[in-house]
Amino acid sequence: MRRDWRVMPVAVGAVVALALSGCSSSKNKSSNNGSGAQSGGVTVTTAATTSGGPTAVNVMGGERPNGSYYLTATPPSVKTGPTTLTFKNMGTKVHEVVVLKTDTPANKLKVGADNTVSEDASVGEDSETNPGKTKTTTINLAPGNYILVCNIAGHYKKGMYIAFTVTGS
Repeated sequence: MRRDWRVMPVAVGAVVALALSGCSSSKNKSSNNGSGAQSGGVTVTTAATTSGGPTAVNVMGGERPNGSYYLTATPPSVKTGPTTLTFKNMGTKVHEVVVLKTDTPANKLKVGADNTVSEDASVGEDSETNPGKTKTTTINLAPGNYILVCNIAGHYKKGMYIAFTVTGS
């Protein structure tokens, strides 16, 4: 039997996205004012997976020796449409990546008494990921400004966020 392997990445991505869509234990949070410079603990790179398939975004994050956490994005934007987000936790602690659609600058989100930011603007996430592990989800991103953030208590304040932009097609 001959198989068309070009279809496999899209099918696998769809199955993983469905499996992860109900896995998050994150909750919407109320907030106070937070501060911090954009330092990031995630690396984002994009590349089309197959013709007509979702854009692939590889995300890596973790801690630095100085105690700060990081997220970086390369490139810092993708085109509108289905985007497969793959998060690899390079750190020694549990991390996650929440995708927030907002015009608020990345370093100006309000931090609540529980040391998290509100997830009211969330469009999807790769939820709690153990050290050395990877999670994948596919999100249909509309044009606009986003922030990728680890919303585990205290991680945003330690710099685990990055601005991300989605442009028209």
